[in-house]
Amino acid sequence: MSMSVKLAAAKSRLGLTSAQLARRSGVPLSTVNKILSGHTRQPSPQALDRLCRALGVSLGWLMEDDIPSGQYLPAHCEGTGLRYLSSQEWDLVRDYSVLTVQGRAMMDALLELLLALSPLPLPTGRRRLLLSFQPVAQGLRGPLMDGFRFAPLDVALDSVTEQADFCVLLTDRSMAPVYLPGTMLAVKRQPARPNQLGLFLLGRELFFRKLSRSAGRTKLVAVSLEFKDIPVRPDEELRCLGAILGAVRDYIRLPAPK
Repeated sequence: MSMSVKLAAAKSRLGLTSAQLARRSGVPLSTVNKILSGHTRQPSPQALDRLCRALGVSLGWLMEDDIPSGQYLPAHCEGTGLRYLSSQEWDLVRDYSVLTVQGRAMMDALLELLLALSPLPLPTGRRRLLLSFQPVAQGLRGPLMDGFRFAPLDVALDSVTEQADFCVLLTDRSMAPVYLPGTMLAVKRQPARPNQLGLFLLGRELFFRKLSRSAGRTKLVAVSLEFKDIPVRPDEELRCLGAILGAVRDYIRLPAPK
């Protein structure tokens, strides 16, 4: 990818106009325009250095044609040297670094499964592959997030599974009579809307609930009246892992790749 294309992509990523880039870098606007248009094929090292500083990219990224424009964050990897990451890849590296030892082991196992699945041909017809999570360890009130099995599912494509990012096996009666234990629920990675069922992580435990906020109080409310509301204290971290779209009706559990 050419230098001018990379500069244009970096400028667009920051939402800068050419005039703003010129002011920020100290490079004359006419020079900036000539470089961006490709008319100036060999800009001065001083101009390139100023533009790189203004855009927050490295000169090496700019000069190497085989580095994609979306991967602009330099990272030195032990044993493999300098690599360039996208902002999404950097977020993954940052999140991975704060995981516990057990959390990293889970992430490694999940990545191995996804990598093994990626070369598999998609099911024929109106079907797709989805990754499923099955709780295998129970906490005091809900399944433990760090006790899950992963497996690929071959699912029929419909209005629910077409939008889903993953699915989770329901193991309790918290959503009865709408969904019974053993139902595979499709989940989309987005915040649950008011009165929409969501998948919530409170501490280490996972809950299928609705989020209720009133009178300064936050609680997780189950569909089943047999289950008490779960109050969320101000010092507790509550995360919505996704919105529940509905039940997966037609699926085949595939063996995990070895």
